[in-house]
Amino acid sequence: MTTPASHGCISCGQPVPPGLFCPYCGVFVLDPQGTVVMASQISRLGAAIVNVLLQFLTLYIGWVIWWFIVAPRGQNPGKAVVGLRVIKTDGQAARTGDMFVRGLVGILLGVLPFYLDLIWLLWDKDAQTLHDKVVGTVVVKAEGSERVVTEGSVGPRPAGVTPPPAFAPPVTLPGTATSTPPPLPTPKPSTGDEPVEALKRLKDLREQELITEQEYQEKRKAILDQL
Repeated sequence: MTTPASHGCISCGQPVPPGLFCPYCGVFVLDPQGTVVMASQISRLGAAIVNVLLQFLTLYIGWVIWWFIVAPRGQNPGKAVVGLRVIKTDGQAARTGDMFVRGLVGILLGVLPFYLDLIWLLWDKDAQTLHDKVVGTVVVKAEGSERVVTEGSVGPRPAGVTPPPAFAPPVTLPGTATSTPPPLPTPKPSTGDEPVEALKRLKDLREQELITEQEYQEKRKAILDQL
């Protein structure tokens, strides 16, 4: 995760080292409003215990029905009771499909001895379990993260912060066509219309979805700085 030391937390102003959350106040570093806060390890363990109890008390059937109700909000029954929410590490909302995959990977990693998958969050700086790392999710407090559900993400990223790389590289199946976007323009300082033309070409690349919004903003700033 790229979080330069000069980048200050949007909430407390402290320099943020590499990671998904501010180590001082727990704010999610990609949140421009500073309201999405990391769930504590104790609350994570509490939600896991509540899940087991609810599965037992509802004979599992009631738990499954409840799961389908809260999964679109990035929750399972235990997290809904404790007040937690799952979001993606890039700040996007975790929907029903994401929650299903996350739960399935959690079941598969549950065969590890000593409950290693779950207790990994006790020493992980971002309080991630192993299945969180595999599927690219984090758990935050439900209070303050409501807009992630309604808007689909935490919003535009703060300046100087980029989302973390995927835990595993993307897999390209045999025969799958891949395309490489054209090189981004980085014009040298000059006079005349050259910077204006570079900005137009950069805008065209963004409209054709050949570059991401983050790349567009970075290159645009580089061009404007040279004027």
